Amino acid sequence: MSDQPLQFKFIVIGCSGAGKTSIVRRLVDNKFVKGTQSTVGIEYFTHITTIEGRTIKMMIWDTAGQERFYTIAKAYFRSALGVVLVFDITDRKSFDQLPRWLRDARMEADPHCSVILVGNKTDLAPSRVVSKEEAMEFARSHELTYIETSAADNSNIEEVFLKTGADLLRKATSGEINIGTAPSGGSPVVNIRKTEEKKSCNC
Repeated sequence: MSDQPLQFKFIVIGCSGAGKTSIVRRLVDNKFVKGTQSTVGIEYFTHITTIEGRTIKMMIWDTAGQERFYTIAKAYFRSALGVVLVFDITDRKSFDQLPRWLRDARMEADPHCSVILVGNKTDLAPSRVVSKEEAMEFARSHELTYIETSAADNSNIEEVFLKTGADLLRKATSGEINIGTAPSGGSPVVNIRKTEEKKSCNC
């Protein structure tokens, strides 16, 4: 593998109000703004980190969770390698709608994508309505990694992306996925599918 940065396309998905934008802004800017407005359409962020000695550039698409933007958001799922599926542990609806988000991600994203389930807002644990055991059972039954976070407390935010990035790096090293590298001074290269065959991702 070259010394050039590897580029992984990430999508952050889930219901409106789950804290998706707060998670991404905490990762990228290390800031938390209480009462962040709902994302309109799509927002794009980049984050550069090092995983196992490799420089990784994460191209992160933060999708809107509102129903009226769903079709727009889904269009950005295509070719995503990292899928961050977020729900709010204090909002039952955000948990109950996970199956639809997961189904569409597995249909539209790269067939070898890595999906991580994120239970957000642990700083509001006294108001919790989705137990950790229930969330872990959902993750187990759908072969997902599960982690709980708080953008307010900066708890496990970076770990979400490092865990997913490490899994993608393993897949890239083994040849399970083909990815783009960033040419010096050039434009971003989105990951390239190893195969066009549609199938469930190995998550």
